[in-house]
Amino acid sequence: MKKSLPYLLLVPALLFTVFVLVYPLVQNLINSVCDVSMIKGANGWVGLHNYERIFNDTLFWHSFRNTAIYALVGTLLALLVGLGFALLLNMKLGRISSIASFLYMIPWVISPVVAGFAWKWILNDRFGIINYWLASAGIVKLGTSWLGDPGTALFCVMLARIWQFYPFAMVMFLAGLQTIPQEQYEAAAVDGATMVRRFFYITLPNLKSVSSVLLVLGVIWSFNDFNMVFVMTRGGPMNSSMVLPVLVRELSFVHFDLGRGSALSIVIFALLVSLSYLYLKLIAGKESA
Repeated sequence: MKKSLPYLLLVPALLFTVFVLVYPLVQNLINSVCDVSMIKGANGWVGLHNYERIFNDTLFWHSFRNTAIYALVGTLLALLVGLGFALLLNMKLGRISSIASFLYMIPWVISPVVAGFAWKWILNDRFGIINYWLASAGIVKLGTSWLGDPGTALFCVMLARIWQFYPFAMVMFLAGLQTIPQEQYEAAAVDGATMVRRFFYITLPNLKSVSSVLLVLGVIWSFNDFNMVFVMTRGGPMNSSMVLPVLVRELSFVHFDLGRGSALSIVIFALLVSLSYLYLKLIAGKESA
C-alpha cells in the first residue's frame, strides 16, 4: 500500500492533464481528418482532404507570411529594445535604476487582452494619443486610421507585441550582463579598446546564448499569439493582419468548418513542436557549455 500511495496521489493530476491536454489534442486530430461542420455536424472520414484545402488556400500562405513577420521581426525588435534598457540598468545608477526597472516591467505584467485594448485606444483615429502627437508635430493628418489601414495594421499590432515582450528580454539580458567578468572589460580598456569595440567584442559574444534562447522563445510565443491580434484588429482590415491563430478561429467559428480549423491547428501545433525542440536543444547546449 505504501508503494502504491504516491501513484494514487498522482491520479487526480494525471486525469486533469488528460482531460485538459490529451483529449482535446486527440479530438482535434480526429476532426482534422473528418468533414465536421458546426451546422451540419460530422459527415465522415475525408483523410487528408482538409490539409490539402489548407495548403491550397492563398489565405493560409498570406497568414503564414504575416505570422512569420509578426513573430520574427517583432521578436528581433523587442530583443533590441530589451538589450538597450538592460544596458542602461546595468550602469547601476542607484535609486534611479530601481525605479526605472519597476516602470520598465509594467508591460510584462499586464494581460495581453488589456494591453491590446489599451493600444487600440492609443492608436484610435479620433482620440488616440499617437495621432494627437504626430498631428501636433505636423507629421500626419488628424484622424489617421492606423488600425484601419491595410498598410499599417500589422505593424501597429507588432508594436504592441514589442512593447509587451521587451521587459522579459530586458531581465534576461540584464542577468547575462551581470555574469560577464569585469576583468575582460578592464583588460580591453588597458589595451585601448573604445566603448563600441568593447560592446561588439565582449558584451555581444557573452550574450550569444541568451540571445539565441530569447529569440526562439519569443518566436514561439509570438507565433502562437491570438489575443493581441484579435483584440486590436481581428485580422483585418482586408486580412492584412491575419495570423494563423486568428485564422483558426475564423475557419472554425465564423465559417463553421471545424474540419479545416482543426487541420490548421494541427499544422500550427507541428510548427510549434519543431520550434520547441529547437529551444530545448539550445537550452541543453547552454547547460553543457
